[in-house]
Amino acid sequence: MSRFDKFFAGFSFRGSTPDYDTGDVIEVMVTGQEGDTAVARIGDSTLRIEDAPADALNTRVLVAVETWDVAAHRGTGTYRETVGGSAF
Repeated sequence: MSRFDKFFAGFSFRGSTPDYDTGDVIEVMVTGQEGDTAVARIGDSTLRIEDAPADALNTRVLVAVETWDVAAHRGTGTYRETVGGSAF
């Protein structure tokens, strides 16, 4: 293994369109709302969060992924808990 290979071992680029499986629990920042439903934008993807509290905007929350469409970069999830506030 060359020094170059050792230096970059485990290194990868993060895409702007992540892929999640049903049941994944992820931490996201609630960035907006569509009607009464909270929305998190993850890169170029959108996750609608069901059952989020009314004051969830600009907070970090844990969400259980319910559906994820890789082609459309959209999904739905269920609110689990608030884990932090905004850094702004």
